[in-house]
Amino acid sequence: MPATRTAARSFAPPPKRAFRTIEVIPSDASIGADIVGFDFAGASDAMLAEMRQAWLDHSVVRFRGTRVSDADQVAFTARLGEFVKHPRQLKGEEGAHPEFEEILVIANADDSGKPAGTMGNSECRWHSDTYIVDRPPSGAILKAVRLPKAGGNTYFCDMYAVYNDLPKALKRDLDGRMIQLDTVYDGAMRVRKGMAEPDTRDIRLWPSIRHPIVRTHGETGRNAIYLAAETKSAWIVGLPLDESAEIIAQLWERVADPKYHWTQHWQTDDIIIWDNRCLKHRRDGWAADDIRIMHRTTIRGERPHFVC
Repeated sequence: MPATRTAARSFAPPPKRAFRTIEVIPSDASIGADIVGFDFAGASDAMLAEMRQAWLDHSVVRFRGTRVSDADQVAFTARLGEFVKHPRQLKGEEGAHPEFEEILVIANADDSGKPAGTMGNSECRWHSDTYIVDRPPSGAILKAVRLPKAGGNTYFCDMYAVYNDLPKALKRDLDGRMIQLDTVYDGAMRVRKGMAEPDTRDIRLWPSIRHPIVRTHGETGRNAIYLAAETKSAWIVGLPLDESAEIIAQLWERVADPKYHWTQHWQTDDIIIWDNRCLKHRRDGWAADDIRIMHRTTIRGERPHFVC
């Protein structure tokens, strides 16, 4: 049963803060900001703290024109928290980096044009990263290494705003409920390593993990809808399958609404950091004969929870 709901909380837009070591330029959307003047290799503790606060305020932050080495990216990520290593970035796997196991190579080819990296060049649907574990990542750092001539942009959806705009009755119905997500298939509908095709069509019986469908952010205390990924196997625990599917479809319709979006139009040497706890993201595809190479490092997060 849903947890008992206490008095509703409301949150104002991120406050205008006077940062001393960096400049923060908010976007026109409810999320997204550019950070100017940040030193990835030599940031002081004060500078790092200000950057982190801007990230929490705006959910996704961008750094234009950086020249950050892979070693610097790994060292910077280590200052933010514990690494998460995706199974595909381990040595010998398709997304492994030749030197740093902490880096996932997201690409369709290497610089010579030989197929390499993970995910290919296809469009990627809305999702949160690595939701199949008890403690999904809190955030990710993504660096542009090589960009295609067109396509490959990344889109983010403000799941705080999606939750805030829900009708009160639907909020009451969702607060405290769990969403069950299968752990069999990945985003490309491939069977995950070590898993097997389910022997039943009843999605409630598939190998799965459960998270709160309304997730309270561990640092900001704000609530956001947490859907994980667009999949027909998701189930709101305790609801009839048809009712669950209808509500989930309504939520994904809201995610698709551009009023909740901020778009990263990639430029050479861009780095972005996004909050995996309160955003969904997706990307465009690009021509198969073109190359896009990105390096991602990831930070472990808290166990998802809901606070009334």
